[in-house]
Amino acid sequence: MIKDFLISFTDNFREKTKNPFLGTYLLVWLVRNWELVYTLFNFDKDCNLDDKKAFVRDYYSSHSFIENLFSNIYWAFGLLVLTYLLLNLSRLIVNLSEKRVTPWIYKITDSKSIVLKSVYENLRAENDNLLEKLDKERDSKSRLETRMKTLENEITELLSNAEKKKTSEVSPEKNENDKRVEDEASILLRKLKEKEMLKDFVSTSISLNKGEYIAVSYKPTDLFIELGLIKYKDSSYSGSAKSYTITQIGEKVLRLARLE
Repeated sequence: MIKDFLISFTDNFREKTKNPFLGTYLLVWLVRNWELVYTLFNFDKDCNLDDKKAFVRDYYSSHSFIENLFSNIYWAFGLLVLTYLLLNLSRLIVNLSEKRVTPWIYKITDSKSIVLKSVYENLRAENDNLLEKLDKERDSKSRLETRMKTLENEITELLSNAEKKKTSEVSPEKNENDKRVEDEASILLRKLKEKEMLKDFVSTSISLNKGEYIAVSYKPTDLFIELGLIKYKDSSYSGSAKSYTITQIGEKVLRLARLE
């Protein structure tokens, strides 16, 4: 318990001495009462306890406690004021040297190594504004790229749908035309068979594919032209022969004839 009391007292004493006024007062009291402090620790060996008490009693009888207390407070305040004045004076000298004298000397000796604070602040503000604008531009660019990507996907989808729609619209008609051509070719093939002219048509078609001329006197030519299987290629003659070409429906009939 005594140990805890001593520890608490010591901690309390340290905390109080950290206070500027109490620490200063303690210092003033020690200086102004140095004789008492020195004597308390340096009595002669032949002095007993009564002699020590008598010395302390005589000391305070010649030094009023109240007067000593207020005098110490007065000197403590004075010392504090003087201390802070000196601290602020030293800070004034340091700041004046760092903020005024040193820049002035650098400006004279090496003007390129330093700039005015106002210039630096303006440049930094401009730099901050540029960085802010750059960030905004980046965000705007990112949004535009996203929007462009979305529009490209929409355009691709629209083109795909249009192509599908076109295919769905054209395919039935194309299939119908192909079916009609096939039916027409089958009818013409049947007519050639009925007139026993199929072999003549096949041989004529082979000759035309070879680029040969057909004699004008060749009678089946008139029937083939009438059925739309061949047509005049041009008006050129080679003796008694003429140039012809096979029509699209003629190609269909020829293909069906080959398949049989």
